[in-house]
Amino acid sequence: MEQKTSRSRRYIITKNSILMLVVLVIIFLAVWAWYTDTKSTSASTTKLSASPADNVEIAIPEKVDDGKGKLVDSFPINNGSWKTEIEFKDSGYVKNLVNDITSDGKQFVVPGFNSTEDYAIGRTVNVADVWEDGLSSKEALTDDDVNNDDKYNYISFDFYLRSRSSRINLRPESCLASGSELGYDDDGKKGTPRKLSADSSSTVPYRVSSYSANSAHPFSADAIVGAMRVSLVGAPVDGVTTLNNVTTETTYDNGKTWEKSAQTKITWLPRPDICLNATKNMTDWTLITGITPSSEYAEKTYGHSFFEGNYPVTKEDGTKDTSVKKGVTKHKYYDKNVLPDKVSDDADENVPDYFKVSKISNSDSTKFNGATPYYPTLGQSVEIANEAENPSEIEFSPSGDDRATNGYYVYRYTLNLWIEGEDAEARRAINNGMFSLELDFGA
Repeated sequence: MEQKTSRSRRYIITKNSILMLVVLVIIFLAVWAWYTDTKSTSASTTKLSASPADNVEIAIPEKVDDGKGKLVDSFPINNGSWKTEIEFKDSGYVKNLVNDITSDGKQFVVPGFNSTEDYAIGRTVNVADVWEDGLSSKEALTDDDVNNDDKYNYISFDFYLRSRSSRINLRPESCLASGSELGYDDDGKKGTPRKLSADSSSTVPYRVSSYSANSAHPFSADAIVGAMRVSLVGAPVDGVTTLNNVTTETTYDNGKTWEKSAQTKITWLPRPDICLNATKNMTDWTLITGITPSSEYAEKTYGHSFFEGNYPVTKEDGTKDTSVKKGVTKHKYYDKNVLPDKVSDDADENVPDYFKVSKISNSDSTKFNGATPYYPTLGQSVEIANEAENPSEIEFSPSGDDRATNGYYVYRYTLNLWIEGEDAEARRAINNGMFSLELDFGA
């Protein structure tokens, strides 16, 4: 049935320098790895927030009329747009998540597959098959086709950071926690934090997976956090121009646009402490938690496996065929700051510095962040902006407060959030999960 929707779309919630995303996720995944394309993931209770740390402020694009009756994104040129807290009850960008996706953090690929009935191995990628670009939530929810509003493969939206300093870091306190670990019950109400997997000494988690309901150690569908990935792609804003009430960023960097200049700042594997142990008998599946770098499971859970789409294709005569996207190449990255002795599938020098895994001490084998809740943080500071990018100072319009209007360095970022199909937790055993993402920025 054709959906009716407003072109004004939904927005995200912001609050200065921490980005928090609390989402109810209904994942209808195949019993094997990777998604089935017949169901969708829904999300609610979205929250993005920030605190005024190091004078870093955050804003999102504003929707304004372009003079032709169409609402379009406008750069937040007014000081009043940069607030300590801005809330939107329905962002729209995190409503659904459904199709297969694999990514390095910037290129999102939907590959072809080989069929299988081995539930332990799962469906596998056909590396010689054609592939497609994944559809982002931003694309799906801003184009003219309302029928694809729930067909996107990954969540994606833009935001801005401004600071008196040209250097901005993603702080170690950033984290991805599950609803159970935060105490969200099955109705989404805040209760007592619980572990993702129960044992004789712990309470049964919220949203118990149907695959483990009769197990001695039932586990939560919230363990989908183990398969989730986060990336930030960004570049400085060099200038702005206003036309017909719409403020846009000017071209910069020798005429390059933001899209051409933007670089991946971080691709993050937030939850290496979780592993779904799948066997041929689905009723025997278990969830292993508290995995540290010294664990026997670390090689599996601390590495990011993904497929890169080969493009353009080289024809037999040696020329390039840009009309066909065919063939994918598998990569696996390890974070040398976390597993210094582990060799990636790629040569170590080819593993980008921006790939990060949450740092977990070997002494934190059962609990993280103290007694409760039970989840790790990024654990390392990641630079996402610096003076080498040659940012220009941007002047803003006054808003009646006492903040200065000039001298701000401004950076635009795209946040991407996806469930990596190559991860062990991308299974139907883990559905109806809930998670919260918090990104903390400072100078």
